[in-house]
Amino acid sequence: MWDLLLTHGIVVTVDKNHTEYNDGFVAVQGERICAIGHMSELPQDYSAKKQIDCTGHVIMPGLVDAHGHAGHSLIRSLGDGKPGWEDLAQTIYYECTDSEFWRAEGALAASERLKFGTTTGVSMIGSTPRSELFEPLASHFEGAVSTGIRELAGIGSPYGVFPKHAKWWNGQTLLREYDVTPEMAYATTEQSVKELNGIHSRQICIVAPGRMGHRPDESIEANIEHNRKMFEIASKYGVPLHTHAYDDDVEFMHRYTPEVLTPMLSLTHSTGYSDEAINILASTGAWVFHGPSTNMHTKGHCPVYEMLKRGVNVAIVSDGSASSRSYDLWRDVKNTLLLQRFEHRNTGILSCGKVLEMVTIEPARALGLDKEIGSLEVGKKADIITIDYRQPHLFPFQMPVTRLVNHAMGQDVDNVIVEGEIVLHNRHFTLFDEDKMLDQAKEAQDQMLWRLNRPDVLINDRLYTL
Repeated sequence: MWDLLLTHGIVVTVDKNHTEYNDGFVAVQGERICAIGHMSELPQDYSAKKQIDCTGHVIMPGLVDAHGHAGHSLIRSLGDGKPGWEDLAQTIYYECTDSEFWRAEGALAASERLKFGTTTGVSMIGSTPRSELFEPLASHFEGAVSTGIRELAGIGSPYGVFPKHAKWWNGQTLLREYDVTPEMAYATTEQSVKELNGIHSRQICIVAPGRMGHRPDESIEANIEHNRKMFEIASKYGVPLHTHAYDDDVEFMHRYTPEVLTPMLSLTHSTGYSDEAINILASTGAWVFHGPSTNMHTKGHCPVYEMLKRGVNVAIVSDGSASSRSYDLWRDVKNTLLLQRFEHRNTGILSCGKVLEMVTIEPARALGLDKEIGSLEVGKKADIITIDYRQPHLFPFQMPVTRLVNHAMGQDVDNVIVEGEIVLHNRHFTLFDEDKMLDQAKEAQDQMLWRLNRPDVLINDRLYTL
């Protein structure tokens, strides 16, 4: 007897053969897919503990969002369009948060991702990591995994001017206040990777420094030490090394610390790269994570199409939910197509199938998880979503991948299954009370705003200006 059977859906597997079944089924035993095929191939004597009729739905692998920022869901819209947003975010994360802030925000962000069809997410703790403390990351994991998502999160050395001033709260009680130095991150990063992995099967702690390469506020020697230390910790524990990179960062790493440039390194944004940097990425296998809807992409172009043509590994990411974004990867695949085609003045470049792979199997490969997730195949973990296509903006429904990439939205996701467990059914969460989660998130934000004591952040005096 199977544990779960999905029937009569259009199955888009995203496997290497691009297999699709117009009227198909997917069977699950435990946490893994045990059978998949056309309905005509379903054994007549089958039985399942639970069966979901997916008529009018696409059945496909869960999306993989390989870069976001924990904390952002409770500061979105604050300071939007104003100068100094990064400084505001750092002040909030370093001086105005407690464990409940990070737990409640982790649950809120994971819930948003799940409702948009993301079954695996990656989060950096803060805008540039708050990495002198173990508690924010531990609390984030507690909130995120409670929703049912598979969560990868981590810390590492932050960037920016030091020392950073920090406070740690419990509600409205200030527990301690101190200055943060770059050296504090090393011990806390290793402690986190060592102690937080293995607590939950869907909880993976990675190494995620704010930036690698040539950080402008640090000396060459300090950057070399930082790059090597982050790489050493990730290598010692066999976890991904994930960060931001821009401008000459790739050349700097290649010149001074070439050992860090491996397929387990992922570089988010990757704007301002030279031809030399692209060649280095192609030859080393390091990954580029492209966030087309991010503020960073308004400051510099990421040449995704050129990179792909030259053999660079590229995935599409959301970058989280602040200040003006969301976790909807369906928006990001559309924006990737639009921006790359605009750059080349050519609507024929890239393809819907390629960008779909860039939010499923490709980021899974970047995270070292492609043997387990990223496509629907027998033996892989049952990370599955269904999309309701019997809606005006998707109907008549033909050419499934083309229609999904061009027209589907996160709100079209109807069911979400992670490791064989139904965590969203008919757009209702099964593991927790959504209203309670939302109320807790609002309360955590209220506490944060009280500590910040800046009413102006809730006022946009440029709302109707050019």
